[in-house]
Amino acid sequence: MFEFWCEYDINPLIIFNEKGHIQYCNQEAEIFLSYVNKKEVYEFVINNAPANPGIKTEFKHVKFKDFEFNGYSIGYKDDTNVGIRFFINTNTHSIELTELEEIDLSMLLNFAIEYSTLKQNITITTMFDPSIPTILVHKKALLDIIFDMLENQKKAIISTKINVGEYIKINDKKYQIIEIGIKTKPHKTIKSPYFEILNKDDGYIIKIPLIKEIDENNNT
Repeated sequence: MFEFWCEYDINPLIIFNEKGHIQYCNQEAEIFLSYVNKKEVYEFVINNAPANPGIKTEFKHVKFKDFEFNGYSIGYKDDTNVGIRFFINTNTHSIELTELEEIDLSMLLNFAIEYSTLKQNITITTMFDPSIPTILVHKKALLDIIFDMLENQKKAIISTKINVGEYIKINDKKYQIIEIGIKTKPHKTIKSPYFEILNKDDGYIIKIPLIKEIDENNNT
């Protein structure tokens, strides 16, 4: 269970050995490290590590390229390994409700499928959840992500579902999560300022807030 929580923590977690080689990093850290200089991260860890064995936590702005964090914890027990956990910026200002467009998710995905099959030789299987209502999303951003995920693929399986019990909070309102699964052979790491994206060994998962109305007051 401990390994499960570490792996799916939304905060990047990295463990280096004494030579600066990465011994472990969770899923979020893999994405982070694919965009930044690993040596710079290690140097940051060494320069900010506590003087004696233990954990040092600071809440301050930290930036590596386009990644911004609200702080970090650095800790070690001996000279063998040192770890860091960055605290992501949980400010939801990037999700602007005024930029959303109303869509039928199945229709949008079918459009993306038709467009992709015209551009390349790809076979796509779908498994859509018919219970998903019309929603408001960043339409162009979502399409661009899907096109990116399907690019240069021979096969793909696209599925949708509502994640029961999972929510995201935007402007003090709770929204359920819709999950788009795209099973492929991933050729690159993909990230987005609009959606949470899980980059997996067998494809991608896009998590979208289920927003039906801009002025809805969903407190469930």
